[in-house]
Amino acid sequence: MAQLRFSKKWFIPPLLVLAILVWAVALTLPDDNLHVSFLDVGQGDAILIQTPDCQNILIDGGPDPQKINLELSKKLSFWDRTIDLMISTQPQADHITGLVEVLQRYKVKQVLEPGVSYNSLIYEEWLELVKGGQIEHNIARAGQEIDLGQGIRMEVLSPPLDLFQGTSHDVDNNGVVIKLSWGEISFMFTADIRQEAEFELIWQRANLKSTVLKIAHHGSKTSTSPQFLAMVDPQIAVISVGVDNPFSHPSPEVVERLEERLGEDRIYLTSENSTIEFITDGKRLWVNVEEGLKHTQS
Repeated sequence: MAQLRFSKKWFIPPLLVLAILVWAVALTLPDDNLHVSFLDVGQGDAILIQTPDCQNILIDGGPDPQKINLELSKKLSFWDRTIDLMISTQPQADHITGLVEVLQRYKVKQVLEPGVSYNSLIYEEWLELVKGGQIEHNIARAGQEIDLGQGIRMEVLSPPLDLFQGTSHDVDNNGVVIKLSWGEISFMFTADIRQEAEFELIWQRANLKSTVLKIAHHGSKTSTSPQFLAMVDPQIAVISVGVDNPFSHPSPEVVERLEERLGEDRIYLTSENSTIEFITDGKRLWVNVEEGLKHTQS
Protein backbone atom coordinates (compact mmCIF):
# COMPACT_ATOMS: atom_id res chain seq x y z
CA MET A 1 0.00 0.00 0.00
CA ALA A 2 1.37 3.41 -0.91
CA GLN A 3 2.24 5.61 2.04
CA LEU A 4 0.55 8.99 2.09
CA ARG A 5 2.92 11.92 2.42
CA PHE A 6 1.87 15.31 3.77
CA SER A 7 3.82 18.48 3.17
CA LYS A 8 4.89 20.23 6.36
CA LYS A 9 3.41 23.47 5.09
CA TRP A 10 -0.07 22.07 5.72
CA PHE A 11 0.69 21.85 9.44
CA ILE A 12 2.06 25.37 9.83
CA PRO A 13 -1.24 27.32 9.80
CA PRO A 14 -2.93 25.24 12.55
CA LEU A 15 0.18 25.47 14.71
CA LEU A 16 0.38 29.19 14.11
CA VAL A 17 -3.27 29.62 15.06
CA LEU A 18 -2.71 27.56 18.21
CA ALA A 19 0.30 29.68 19.15
CA ILE A 20 -1.70 32.86 18.68
CA LEU A 21 -4.54 31.50 20.82
CA VAL A 22 -2.15 30.46 23.59
CA TRP A 23 -0.53 33.90 23.49
CA ALA A 24 -3.93 35.61 23.60
CA VAL A 25 -4.94 33.53 26.62
CA ALA A 26 -1.70 34.39 28.40
CA LEU A 27 -2.25 38.10 27.80
CA THR A 28 -5.78 38.05 29.20
CA LEU A 29 -5.33 35.84 32.25
CA PRO A 30 -6.07 37.57 35.58
CA ASP A 31 -2.97 38.96 37.27
CA ASP A 32 -4.26 39.46 40.84
CA ASN A 33 -4.43 43.22 40.27
CA LEU A 34 -7.32 45.65 39.97
CA HIS A 35 -7.53 47.35 36.56
CA VAL A 36 -9.44 50.61 36.04
CA SER A 37 -9.52 51.85 32.45
CA PHE A 38 -10.89 55.22 31.36
CA LEU A 39 -11.83 54.32 27.80
CA ASP A 40 -11.29 56.67 24.89
CA VAL A 41 -14.84 57.01 23.55
CA GLY A 42 -14.75 60.66 22.47
CA GLN A 43 -16.87 63.31 24.18
CA GLY A 44 -18.39 61.07 26.83
CA ASP A 45 -17.69 58.75 29.75
CA ALA A 46 -16.87 55.04 29.80
CA ILE A 47 -14.91 53.27 32.54
CA LEU A 48 -14.11 49.57 32.70
CA ILE A 49 -13.22 47.98 36.05
CA GLN A 50 -11.68 44.48 36.03
CA THR A 51 -11.21 42.81 39.41
CA PRO A 52 -8.73 40.07 40.39
CA ASP A 53 -11.73 37.72 40.59
CA CYS A 54 -12.45 38.31 36.89
CA GLN A 55 -15.49 40.54 37.39
CA ASN A 56 -16.17 43.15 34.71
CA ILE A 57 -17.91 46.38 35.73
CA LEU A 58 -18.72 48.99 33.11
CA ILE A 59 -19.56 52.54 34.15
CA ASP A 60 -21.22 54.37 31.23
CA GLY A 61 -20.69 53.64 27.56
CA GLY A 62 -19.98 56.93 25.83
CA PRO A 63 -21.79 58.38 22.79
CA ASP A 64 -20.52 56.06 20.04
CA PRO A 65 -21.43 52.34 19.73
CA GLN A 66 -18.44 51.61 17.51
CA LYS A 67 -15.96 53.19 19.90
CA ILE A 68 -17.17 51.34 22.98
CA ASN A 69 -17.08 48.06 21.06
CA LEU A 70 -13.53 48.72 19.93
CA GLU A 71 -12.31 49.68 23.39
CA LEU A 72 -13.96 46.70 25.10
CA SER A 73 -12.47 44.34 22.51
CA LYS A 74 -9.02 45.61 23.49
CA LYS A 75 -9.58 44.95 27.19
CA LEU A 76 -11.72 41.79 27.22
CA SER A 77 -10.76 38.47 25.68
CA PHE A 78 -12.90 37.33 22.76
CA TRP A 79 -14.49 34.56 24.86
CA ASP A 80 -15.31 36.90 27.74
CA ARG A 81 -18.74 38.26 26.82
CA THR A 82 -20.02 39.01 30.33
CA ILE A 83 -20.49 42.35 32.07
CA ASP A 84 -21.19 41.52 35.71
CA LEU A 85 -22.42 45.02 36.53
CA MET A 86 -23.38 47.86 34.20
CA ILE A 87 -23.68 51.28 35.80
CA SER A 88 -25.42 54.11 33.98
CA THR A 89 -24.52 57.21 35.95
CA GLN A 90 -27.16 59.25 34.14
CA PRO A 91 -29.47 58.88 31.11
CA GLN A 92 -28.01 61.43 28.69
CA ALA A 93 -26.70 60.24 25.32
CA ASP A 94 -22.99 60.80 26.00
CA HIS A 95 -23.22 58.25 28.82
CA ILE A 96 -25.84 55.74 27.71
CA THR A 97 -25.70 55.39 23.90
CA GLY A 98 -22.81 52.94 24.03
CA LEU A 99 -24.54 50.96 26.76
CA VAL A 100 -27.37 50.12 24.37
CA GLU A 101 -24.82 48.48 22.08
CA VAL A 102 -23.20 46.64 24.98
CA LEU A 103 -26.56 45.20 26.06
CA GLN A 104 -26.98 43.81 22.55
CA ARG A 105 -23.51 42.26 22.34
CA TYR A 106 -22.70 41.14 25.88
CA LYS A 107 -24.43 39.21 28.63
CA VAL A 108 -25.15 41.77 31.34
CA LYS A 109 -26.04 40.39 34.77
CA GLN A 110 -27.07 43.53 36.66
CA VAL A 111 -27.60 47.22 36.01
CA LEU A 112 -27.46 50.16 38.40
CA GLU A 113 -28.82 53.61 37.53
CA PRO A 114 -30.20 56.71 39.29
CA GLY A 115 -33.78 56.17 38.12
CA VAL A 116 -34.40 59.81 37.24
CA SER A 117 -37.26 60.89 34.99
CA TYR A 118 -35.84 61.68 31.56
CA ASN A 119 -37.53 61.90 28.16
CA SER A 120 -35.12 60.37 25.66
CA LEU A 121 -35.51 57.75 22.94
CA ILE A 122 -32.07 56.25 23.60
CA TYR A 123 -32.78 56.01 27.34
CA GLU A 124 -36.14 54.35 26.63
CA GLU A 125 -34.39 51.87 24.33
CA TRP A 126 -31.87 51.08 27.08
CA LEU A 127 -34.68 50.50 29.59
CA GLU A 128 -36.52 48.22 27.17
CA LEU A 129 -33.40 46.12 26.58
CA VAL A 130 -32.86 45.78 30.32
CA LYS A 131 -36.46 44.72 30.83
CA GLY A 132 -36.50 42.42 27.81
CA GLY A 133 -33.29 40.73 28.89
CA GLN A 134 -34.71 40.13 32.38
CA ILE A 135 -31.63 41.79 33.82
CA GLU A 136 -31.58 42.61 37.52
CA HIS A 137 -32.39 46.34 37.67
CA ASN A 138 -31.25 48.36 40.70
CA ILE A 139 -31.72 52.03 41.57
CA ALA A 140 -28.67 53.77 43.02
CA ARG A 141 -28.90 55.76 46.23
CA ALA A 142 -26.29 57.06 48.66
CA GLY A 143 -25.29 54.53 51.30
CA GLN A 144 -25.29 51.42 49.11
CA GLU A 145 -22.15 49.27 49.12
CA ILE A 146 -20.97 46.58 46.70
CA ASP A 147 -18.49 43.94 47.83
CA LEU A 148 -16.21 42.92 44.95
CA GLY A 149 -14.15 40.44 46.97
CA GLN A 150 -10.59 40.48 48.34
CA GLY A 151 -11.35 43.70 50.21
CA ILE A 152 -12.34 45.65 47.09
CA ARG A 153 -15.56 47.61 47.52
CA MET A 154 -17.68 50.22 45.84
CA GLU A 155 -19.65 52.84 47.74
CA VAL A 156 -22.51 54.83 46.23
CA LEU A 157 -22.13 58.40 47.53
CA SER A 158 -24.83 60.06 45.43
CA PRO A 159 -27.62 60.65 44.42
CA PRO A 160 -29.23 61.22 47.82
CA LEU A 161 -32.34 59.39 48.94
CA ASP A 162 -34.38 62.47 48.04
CA LEU A 163 -33.29 63.45 44.55
CA PHE A 164 -32.12 66.98 43.78
CA GLN A 165 -34.85 69.29 42.52
CA GLY A 166 -34.62 72.84 41.24
CA THR A 167 -30.84 72.92 40.79
CA SER A 168 -28.96 74.30 37.77
CA HIS A 169 -29.33 70.86 36.15
CA ASP A 170 -31.13 68.13 38.06
CA VAL A 171 -30.19 65.27 35.70
CA ASP A 172 -26.48 66.07 36.07
CA ASN A 173 -26.67 66.57 39.83
CA ASN A 174 -28.55 63.29 40.34
CA GLY A 175 -25.80 61.33 38.61
CA VAL A 176 -24.35 58.26 40.31
CA VAL A 177 -21.18 59.08 42.24
CA ILE A 178 -19.12 56.05 43.24
CA LYS A 179 -15.96 55.50 45.23
CA LEU A 180 -13.94 52.37 44.49
CA SER A 181 -11.43 51.35 47.17
CA TRP A 182 -8.82 48.66 47.68
CA GLY A 183 -6.37 49.01 50.52
CA GLU A 184 -4.50 52.28 50.22
CA ILE A 185 -5.74 53.09 46.70
CA SER A 186 -9.11 54.59 45.77
CA PHE A 187 -10.93 56.05 42.78
CA MET A 188 -13.69 58.66 42.75
CA PHE A 189 -16.10 58.53 39.79
CA THR A 190 -18.15 61.73 39.70
CA ALA A 191 -20.34 61.38 36.57
CA ASP A 192 -21.50 64.88 35.50
CA ILE A 193 -22.38 66.30 38.91
CA ARG A 194 -22.24 70.06 39.34
CA GLN A 195 -21.24 72.22 42.26
CA GLU A 196 -24.60 71.85 44.03
CA ALA A 197 -24.07 68.09 44.30
CA GLU A 198 -20.42 68.58 45.25
CA PHE A 199 -21.40 70.88 48.12
CA GLU A 200 -24.04 68.39 49.27
CA LEU A 201 -21.39 65.65 49.43
CA ILE A 202 -19.16 67.95 51.47
CA TRP A 203 -22.04 68.88 53.79
CA GLN A 204 -22.94 65.21 54.27
CA ARG A 205 -19.30 64.56 55.22
CA ALA A 206 -19.07 61.79 52.67
CA ASN A 207 -15.89 59.75 52.50
CA LEU A 208 -14.42 61.76 49.63
CA LYS A 209 -10.63 61.46 49.92
CA SER A 210 -9.38 59.46 46.91
CA THR A 211 -6.16 58.69 45.09
CA VAL A 212 -7.61 59.18 41.59
CA LEU A 213 -10.38 61.63 40.75
CA LYS A 214 -12.43 61.37 37.57
CA ILE A 215 -13.14 65.04 36.90
CA ALA A 216 -16.87 65.63 36.57
CA HIS A 217 -18.62 66.69 33.37
CA HIS A 218 -15.55 66.43 31.12
CA GLY A 219 -13.83 69.29 32.93
CA SER A 220 -16.70 71.76 32.66
CA LYS A 221 -16.45 74.90 34.77
CA THR A 222 -19.75 73.93 36.43
CA SER A 223 -17.87 71.29 38.48
CA THR A 224 -14.62 70.64 40.35
CA SER A 225 -15.02 73.48 42.80
CA PRO A 226 -11.97 74.37 44.92
CA GLN A 227 -13.81 73.13 48.01
CA PHE A 228 -14.63 69.74 46.49
CA LEU A 229 -11.12 69.32 45.14
CA ALA A 230 -9.70 70.06 48.58
CA MET A 231 -11.92 67.44 50.22
CA VAL A 232 -11.10 64.71 47.67
CA ASP A 233 -7.41 65.66 47.82
CA PRO A 234 -6.48 63.49 44.80
CA GLN A 235 -2.99 62.63 43.67
CA ILE A 236 -4.10 62.11 40.06
CA ALA A 237 -6.91 63.54 37.93
CA VAL A 238 -8.48 62.05 34.80
CA ILE A 239 -10.66 63.95 32.32
CA SER A 240 -12.76 61.99 29.83
CA VAL A 241 -13.11 64.37 26.91
CA GLY A 242 -13.24 64.39 23.12
CA VAL A 243 -10.70 66.01 20.80
CA ASP A 244 -11.85 69.45 19.53
CA ASN A 245 -15.23 69.05 21.19
CA PRO A 246 -17.84 71.81 20.60
CA PHE A 247 -18.01 72.70 24.31
CA SER A 248 -14.33 73.65 24.65
CA HIS A 249 -13.93 71.11 27.44
CA PRO A 250 -11.99 71.00 29.64
CA SER A 251 -12.39 74.50 31.00
CA PRO A 252 -9.07 76.41 31.25
CA GLU A 253 -10.18 77.47 34.73
CA VAL A 254 -10.53 73.86 35.88
CA VAL A 255 -7.25 72.80 34.24
CA GLU A 256 -5.42 75.66 35.94
CA ARG A 257 -6.92 74.69 39.29
CA LEU A 258 -5.78 71.09 38.82
CA GLU A 259 -2.29 72.09 37.70
CA GLU A 260 -1.84 74.29 40.75
CA ARG A 261 -2.76 71.42 43.03
CA LEU A 262 -1.34 68.38 41.23
CA GLY A 263 1.12 69.55 38.60
CA GLU A 264 0.82 69.00 34.85
CA ASP A 265 2.21 65.46 34.88
CA ARG A 266 -0.57 64.22 37.20
CA ILE A 267 -3.43 65.18 34.91
CA TYR A 268 -4.52 62.75 32.17
CA LEU A 269 -6.95 63.48 29.33
CA THR A 270 -8.39 60.80 27.06
CA SER A 271 -8.19 63.36 24.23
CA GLU A 272 -4.40 63.40 24.64
CA ASN A 273 -3.54 60.00 26.14
CA SER A 274 -6.25 57.83 24.55
CA THR A 275 -7.41 55.07 26.93
CA ILE A 276 -5.87 55.48 30.40
CA GLU A 277 -5.46 52.32 32.45
CA PHE A 278 -4.66 52.24 36.16
CA ILE A 279 -3.34 49.04 37.74
CA THR A 280 -3.12 48.50 41.48
CA ASP A 281 -2.48 45.77 44.02
CA GLY A 282 -4.06 47.86 46.78
CA LYS A 283 -0.72 49.33 47.82
CA ARG A 284 0.99 50.47 44.65
CA LEU A 285 -0.45 52.21 41.62
CA TRP A 286 0.68 52.22 38.00
CA VAL A 287 -0.75 54.08 35.02
CA ASN A 288 -0.59 52.66 31.51
CA VAL A 289 -0.90 55.10 28.62
CA GLU A 290 0.46 55.21 25.08
CA GLU A 291 3.83 56.35 26.41
CA GLY A 292 4.09 53.14 28.46
CA LEU A 293 3.61 51.90 32.01
CA LYS A 294 4.52 54.32 34.78
CA HIS A 295 4.68 53.77 38.54
CA THR A 296 2.85 56.56 40.33
CA GLN A 297 2.62 55.58 43.99
CA SER A 298 4.02 53.06 46.47
